[in-house]
Amino acid sequence: MFQSLTFICQHLRLIDSGQHSNLSASIYLCLAELCATLKVYSVAELPSFMPHVLQTYESDSIFKNELLLTSVTACLSKLVRTLCNYLTPYLPSIIKRTCTLLTHASSQNDTRLRTMWSHLALHVPHRLLFPILFDVIDKNEFQLNDLEPLMALLKQSLSIATLDELSNNYTLLKQLFLKLFTLRTLHTKKMAPNQMNIYEDHIFDCFAELVMRLSEETFRPLFYTIYEWAVYNEPPPEYTLTFYRLTFILSKKLKGLFTLFAGHIIQHSANVLNQLNSSKTAGESSDEFKITFRKKYAEESQLELINGILSTISNLCLFDSVGFITDDRFQILLMPVVDQLNNFTSNENYSQWIQQYVSPCIVNLTAATKEEALWRQIHYQILMKTRSDVSKVRLATLNVLQELSRKLGMNYQGLLPEAIPFMAELMEDANDEVEKTCHRVIVDMESTLGESLQDYFNS
Repeated sequence: MFQSLTFICQHLRLIDSGQHSNLSASIYLCLAELCATLKVYSVAELPSFMPHVLQTYESDSIFKNELLLTSVTACLSKLVRTLCNYLTPYLPSIIKRTCTLLTHASSQNDTRLRTMWSHLALHVPHRLLFPILFDVIDKNEFQLNDLEPLMALLKQSLSIATLDELSNNYTLLKQLFLKLFTLRTLHTKKMAPNQMNIYEDHIFDCFAELVMRLSEETFRPLFYTIYEWAVYNEPPPEYTLTFYRLTFILSKKLKGLFTLFAGHIIQHSANVLNQLNSSKTAGESSDEFKITFRKKYAEESQLELINGILSTISNLCLFDSVGFITDDRFQILLMPVVDQLNNFTSNENYSQWIQQYVSPCIVNLTAATKEEALWRQIHYQILMKTRSDVSKVRLATLNVLQELSRKLGMNYQGLLPEAIPFMAELMEDANDEVEKTCHRVIVDMESTLGESLQDYFNS
C-alpha cells in the first residue's frame, strides 16, 4: 500500500489538472484514502503531493469543474481529519483558500467546504490553529468578506477548547481580538458605519464565545485592557465606537453578570452622551476628552456610538438584580440619558431612534431603582421636555411617558399629580399631532391604572 502511495506521488506531477481533470479528481480521492489508511506512515510523502494538491485547490479554473473541486475538498478534508498534526506548513494556505471559496458566489453553499471548515476547527490542535489565525489577521491576509468564515472557524474552535488551552493561548487571543477591533478604523473612509457593523458583529459573536468560556478572574483584566485601549491616550474615535458596540453585545449575552465588570464605564459613557449631544453647548460637556469623527459619516458614527451606549445602559438596568444602579450612578446617568430627547432632532429618523434606543433606556433606568424620590426626579426632567419648542420632541416625550407608565404600572399613580399640569398643556398644543397623541396617551394611562383621569384634570 505504501508503494502505491509512492507511485502516485511520483507520477502526480505529470498530470495536468486542466486536461485530465477527471483523472486528477480520482487520484486525489485515492490519495486521501491511502493516507487515511497508512496514517503516520504517509507523512514522509506529504512534501511530494501536497504542493500539487494545493496548486489545484488554489487554481481559478477549479470553479469551472465541480468534480475537481469536490474531489480536492474531500481529499483535504480527510487529510485534516487524519494527519492534522503534520499539516502545519500547509494549513495557512488551506485556511486562506477555503475562506475565499466559502465567500465565492459559485461555492457558498458547498456542504463539503463547510464540512472541511468544521473539521479544521474540530481536529487541528489549538496550539497550531490559534497562531495561524493570528498571523492571518495580524498581517491582514484576508478580505472583509472572509471575516464571517474566519470567525465561524475560531468560534467553533473556542467552543471545544479546554480551560488549559485557553489559558496557554490567552495572550495570543487577546492580541488577536485587539487587532480585529481596529478594523473599523482601517475601513472608515471606504464604508458607512452601519455597513461596517455587519462585519464587526461577526467578531463580537466570536469574542462572546471566548468570554463565555472564561472565568470572572480571567475576563475582568481582559475587559479592562479593552476599555483602556478604547478610552485612554487619545485613541481614534472608532475605537470608542467599537468598544460600546461590544459592551452592548456582552451585556446582552452575560445579562446580570455583566454588572460585575461595568461599573467603571458609567462615568465615561455619561461624558460621551453629553459631548455628542447637539443640543448642549461646549461648556456643558466634559473637556476631559474629545471624540471627533471624520466629516464623512460623522453624524452616522456619532449615532452608532450613542446607540451602543444607550443599549448597554438599558441592558445593565434591565438585568440589574444586585443593585448595580446605585443612587450615585443614577445621578450620573439621569440628565445625559434624558437629554437625548433633544439630540438629533434634525434627523429624519428621529422618532424611530427615540422609540428604539432612547425610550427603552430611560424607562429601564427609571425601573432599575426602587426609590420614589429618584422616580420623581427623572419623571420631572422628562416632563420638562414636553415644553420644548420642537414639536417632535414634545411628541417623543409623550411616547416616553406612555412607556414609563406601562413599565411602572400601579406605581406610576404616585407620579400622576405632577404629570397632570403638563398633560393639560399638551391637550391644547398648537400641533394637532401632539394634541391627539396626548389624548391617546391619557387613555392608555387610564387603562394601565384602571381608573379615569378626568378627576385630576377637573380639580
